[in-house]
Amino acid sequence: MNQGDLFTIVSPQLRRGERAVWVERPAPMARAFSRIALFLFGIPFFGFAVFWTGMAAQSGQVFFPLFGIPFMLVGAGLLLSPIWSYVEARNWLVYAITDQRLLIIRTFPRHKIESWEPADISKLERTAKPDGSGTILFADEVRQGRRGSYTVPRGFYGVPDAKRVEEAILELRNSAADG
Repeated sequence: MNQGDLFTIVSPQLRRGERAVWVERPAPMARAFSRIALFLFGIPFFGFAVFWTGMAAQSGQVFFPLFGIPFMLVGAGLLLSPIWSYVEARNWLVYAITDQRLLIIRTFPRHKIESWEPADISKLERTAKPDGSGTILFADEVRQGRRGSYTVPRGFYGVPDAKRVEEAILELRNSAADG
């Protein structure tokens, strides 16, 4: 998909008078590698679920092995998460910086737009490879879990020119502070 097609995805999400400064898709492999921890956790999780379900099936009980199926499905999801992230980055995920905010747009499986105003940019952290590509983290999202709250870093993963993206975010944050 070329740059014009990406602007076509972003344009309907813009506010009146807002203009896109930078639009890009994440690098699919970088996005897939960001899920490697889930994949590694999924190996023993899935393996144990299959083993347990197999042993339960040998017990001769009809319904007991069925309890293992949800765990096998969760394990399979963990194993497939890098593949899903690769496909998502290649086809359904768009990052944008406008003159008013940051956007992460997902077009599948449901249309979802995440937006950060300049005041929401709580940090700016760049990790880059020798070729200049990398990740820009710009916020921490606090989520609630069963055992309390935890923090999820939010940002643009696998962007081609990480330094340029960092500068554009910094300019957005500074322009809001000046205005």
